[in-house]
Amino acid sequence: MLLAGDQSTLRAWVRLALAQTELRVAGEAASAEETARLAAELEPGVLLIEATGLELLGELRARGVSVPVVLISSTPERAFNENAREAGAQGTVLATGSVRALVTALRAVVRGESSFDAGHPRRPAGKSALTRREQDVLRLVGRGATNREIAHELEIGDQTVKTLLARSCAKLGVSRRGDAFAAARGLGLLLL
Repeated sequence: MLLAGDQSTLRAWVRLALAQTELRVAGEAASAEETARLAAELEPGVLLIEATGLELLGELRARGVSVPVVLISSTPERAFNENAREAGAQGTVLATGSVRALVTALRAVVRGESSFDAGHPRRPAGKSALTRREQDVLRLVGRGATNREIAHELEIGDQTVKTLLARSCAKLGVSRRGDAFAAARGLGLLLL
C-alpha cells in the first residue's frame, strides 16, 4: 500500500493500525509527483490518500495512475462519498472509526470491490452532481468573473455560460449565481 498525505499523525496511526495485518505501507508520499513516481515504482495494491487529497486524486488520474484509491478523512463530511466516487476513488474510511473499518475498507478495495464509509452524510436530495463544465463556471464565479469573462476564459459562448449557470442554480435549488457558488462549495461539490 502507498500512503499519500502530509499529516504525520495520520500516517503514524495508519502504520500502527496495519501492524497486525497482512497489509503493509510500502511507501509514503507528500506530493502528486512523488505519489505518481512511487505508484509506478512500487505498484501498490491500493493507494490511501488523506481526505484533502481529492485534488491530488484528480491529478493522479490525469497522469494515468490507475491504482485503486481509498480516501481517509478525520471527520465526516457531507457528500464526501459522492465526491470521492466522482473523482475516481474506490472507497472512503473515517480515521475516527475503528482500525477494523480501515482494514476492511482496504482489503475490499484490494479485492476489486468498493467500500464507502457510511459515516459521511449523503448529498442532500435534489442536490445532483455538477458537470465538470458547470464546476468550471462556478469556480470562475467564485473568483468574481463576469459572464463575458467566463465565456472568454472557457472559450464558450455567452449564452452557454448563462445556460450552465441556470442548470447549476436549478440543481442547487438557488436563483442567483453567487448563491450557486456558495451552495456548491458548502456541499463539497467543487474541487477548488
